[in-house]
Amino acid sequence: MMLDLGRMENREGFSFRNEFSIETEEGGTARCRAEVEGTVARRGGRLLLEASVESSTEFECSRCLENFELRIDTELDLVFHHEGRTEVPDCVEDEDFILLTGTIEHRYDIFPRVRESILLELPIKPVCRSDCKGLCSSCGENLNSNSCICSEKKTDPRWDVLRKLLSKED
Repeated sequence: MMLDLGRMENREGFSFRNEFSIETEEGGTARCRAEVEGTVARRGGRLLLEASVESSTEFECSRCLENFELRIDTELDLVFHHEGRTEVPDCVEDEDFILLTGTIEHRYDIFPRVRESILLELPIKPVCRSDCKGLCSSCGENLNSNSCICSEKKTDPRWDVLRKLLSKED
């Protein structure tokens, strides 16, 4: 995902596709496919990069342990400037303000920034859907697809005395 910023006109579009691995909570890896589309525009001696990032990654649901595809859409904004111009605009974070020097010949790899923007959007505990019922804590059955075979609700015997008192009041 290398951009040649030295040859950019006033406004130029770009697009990239890339696949990379993401480490999971369990210590494994998941493949992530990312598509990036954006523009670079010259504004007052600076280059402004605006891009949209669409990605999909196959994860294991943290509730039911089924594999599912997680889609993440995010945006990426960067400002490139030449040496001598160090004033950071108010609307830009310091880490998104990049100094261009002659040593890199105005070539910039945006892949680390794309990867970072995806990682920041990942949920801590990915779930296949918001109403996922998960697994039965007794028998391990996936409650999304089957009903549980241990239909009896086990109760804590310490609450039996209170339950007897409540049933007497009825």
